[in-house]
Amino acid sequence: MAVYHADALVIRSREFGESDRVLTLFSRELGKLQAVAKGVRKPKSRQRAGVQLFTYGDFLIHRGKTLDTVSQCSPRESFPYLWNDLDRSFAATGIVELLDISTVVAQPNPELFALTLTCLFLLEQFDPSLVLSAYALRLMVLLGYRPHLGECLECGVKVSGDRLFFSPEAGGTLCGQCRETYSGRWIRAGSIAFMRQLIRAEITKLDRLRWNAWMQQEILETLRLYLEYKFERPLKSWRMGSLTRDDVGQYTNGKEGNKFE
Repeated sequence: MAVYHADALVIRSREFGESDRVLTLFSRELGKLQAVAKGVRKPKSRQRAGVQLFTYGDFLIHRGKTLDTVSQCSPRESFPYLWNDLDRSFAATGIVELLDISTVVAQPNPELFALTLTCLFLLEQFDPSLVLSAYALRLMVLLGYRPHLGECLECGVKVSGDRLFFSPEAGGTLCGQCRETYSGRWIRAGSIAFMRQLIRAEITKLDRLRWNAWMQQEILETLRLYLEYKFERPLKSWRMGSLTRDDVGQYTNGKEGNKFE
């Protein structure tokens, strides 16, 4: 039976049988993989600490016919601050959930691994919503889904005004003429500009950026709509933990451009 090492993050964990857990890991070299950790739900299990959600560690894994098995786990970082603060916990959950639904098994992406690990560390000191927003935008850039922000996606004309029309369906902002056939939502120009900053800024200096409550709300909700459209999956943690309100009256067909709260 083949054995391999995985330098990986635990991004999902579910109960399996009476005392086991099936782990979804995201590895630097191997990408996403699944393996069962046997007996880790027992109170005296030596591996219990190493298989908790968000844990970063070195995993020794036996390759099986149907499901691989974790043989050893040496945790490197458990990010205790993520468990002691509700906002940080929600942001970390949002990060790993997005990573899980946006990736497929056995497709390595070292840049995405590094981004994820960095953002989990940044959550200790930085605004959790800011880190989550920056992570989501940069993940989309790495996966080839960078949203068009500030120019019309269809015709390329620069879109101006206090409020711009963003369409998750189209993948960015649209001008008044091109938005006629798309659904979307209105978002303040300041929020669009801030999203561009979140993509361009050095990731370790995000704390230099400043946003207010309405900007945070708009950006998180716009990103959630865009991500859910692209990956055709609801982001449960974003819905539970976000500070955004229901977007009744904000999500509309492009023809009804006057709807905005």
